[in-house]
Amino acid sequence: MIVQIVISKDLLWKSIIEDLFDDFLLYFFDTWAKNEVDFSKKFEFLETELAKIHKKTKKGVQTADKLVKVYLKNGKAKYILIHIEVQGYEDKHFPKRMFTTFYRLFDKNPKIDIMAFALYTDEIKHYQPTQFVYKYEKTSIIYQFDTFKVLDKKLDDLYVEGNIFSYVMIAIWKSLQKNSKSDISQLEWKTNLIKDLVEAGYNEDKIQKVLYFIYNCIELKDKNIIQQLDSNINTINKQQKSMGIVELVNNAYFTEGQTKGKIEGKIEGKIEGKIEGKIEGKIEEKNDNILRCISKGMKIEEASSIFDVSIQYIENLINKK
Repeated sequence: MIVQIVISKDLLWKSIIEDLFDDFLLYFFDTWAKNEVDFSKKFEFLETELAKIHKKTKKGVQTADKLVKVYLKNGKAKYILIHIEVQGYEDKHFPKRMFTTFYRLFDKNPKIDIMAFALYTDEIKHYQPTQFVYKYEKTSIIYQFDTFKVLDKKLDDLYVEGNIFSYVMIAIWKSLQKNSKSDISQLEWKTNLIKDLVEAGYNEDKIQKVLYFIYNCIELKDKNIIQQLDSNINTINKQQKSMGIVELVNNAYFTEGQTKGKIEGKIEGKIEGKIEGKIEGKIEEKNDNILRCISKGMKIEEASSIFDVSIQYIENLINKK
């Protein structure tokens, strides 16, 4: 199976697909995966082989390609060409690149079956190429591939019960909505999504990977909001009595091989030696954050849930202002 990722956050996508590849297959190819794939055998990620297929990349385009061998229940290996397209602009050359990857792989492995799939996570409506067409005189080629356009989906359509990859797709859908990009909005939906993720009962390793994706899929810029999100995550952690969620973020951050440092806004400290990045905050600072959110248009009920205080508490703050 080939997973080709052309993204601005290539490492983020590359990691989540590799770490949750079984869930990825079941999310997008449910019937085929259940009937055909032998999940008892490990997937083989063949980076060297893919490098031979793609020797050059268009300047300015980041790629995080993967070549993955998937074993079937009949004992055979199958390659699947999956191109994850998350560029934020329309690329007229994309269908040709899909075809180029296909014919190079086919030429090298003519007896191997190939599936092609493009996941579009861009913000451009009506941009969803499904084929590459070549025609000159009486010579023509039509290469078609399966696609999935996140922007065209309804939120409810993205949730697949029992599949943790749903939270990845919901996070991407949220990040594409114009009213979800502000720091205040991110604080709300990321908190709620992380809470739902933890409460769903998946194993901690998968929670770790998805939490890292949700945290970083769209950038927070306001340090106060970053600190509040970290605080909310700590609160969720204590309520669920599971491994420190902020610690999970840090662990995932360094697991990906990044050396840039901890997530911006983390404040050093520990609670009983378990949770790193504990946010030190005074009541006054928390109150300021609450009032800041209210002034930006957040409803009192929403702020009550996010900051874990009563509606009356917030009303008193407003009256004292």
